[in-house]
Amino acid sequence: MKIIVSCLSVCLILSAAVYAEDAVKEESISVEVSSGDPVEIYTVNGDIVAEEWSSDQVEVTYIITCDSEEELDFINVECNTSSGIICEVDYDNDWEGSHSGTVDFEVKIPSEIFVEIELASVNGDVILSGGKGEAVLEAVNGNIIADNFAGELSVHCVNGDIEVSESPGIIIAELVNGNIDCNINALEDDLELAAVNGTIYLDLGTDAEVEIETISGEIEIADYFNAYITENIVGSSSEFGAGEFLIEISTVSGDIKIDN
Repeated sequence: MKIIVSCLSVCLILSAAVYAEDAVKEESISVEVSSGDPVEIYTVNGDIVAEEWSSDQVEVTYIITCDSEEELDFINVECNTSSGIICEVDYDNDWEGSHSGTVDFEVKIPSEIFVEIELASVNGDVILSGGKGEAVLEAVNGNIIADNFAGELSVHCVNGDIEVSESPGIIIAELVNGNIDCNINALEDDLELAAVNGTIYLDLGTDAEVEIETISGEIEIADYFNAYITENIVGSSSEFGAGEFLIEISTVSGDIKIDN
């Protein structure tokens, strides 16, 4: 495997005009990948933005931002490139919770190579645009956006919003607090959309068997689908459609809205 490690800039910049007196360290790593290789990025405080490009390499750029030069020494990014690339943030034992620090990732993935992607942030947004293979996107406190991904896609969020479009391989989008906005024009498998506290919006442009249930919320379905909504003592439900794949939609406390 050919590995190219290029330090685009490793610098400390104290400039109110450009970085608001933050200390910044940036580094880029490029790795040639083969079909089935993993691309895994894990950060604690920071965003992950991944998008496709025409190269057969994966390029990972990480930007560490702290309030001071001293704090930069407490944060490291460890990347394993023995097969694909796996990067995670490591904090020095002397790090204290009161310290500042974010680690943002910008990732370029091949548009034509099947890779196994996992992107996870504790506090930050996760964005995937394009690519092919299998992907798992996770955020604890942050939003998740996925569009134009070709392959099996799973999305899990605790506090934040989920947006998915033009990704027919999506099999699950679930969250605890927030909203799900899903645009489906084609499906390749069964799909589950689930929220504990939040509204689920589904723009459905393909045939599917749809099952809907909410315990505390309202169901709105466009007239186009000729669906009936049943009210009972444990909430509301509806069923309609006769497509090849099943879409299960559920909320505990939140509305469900379906349009076409």
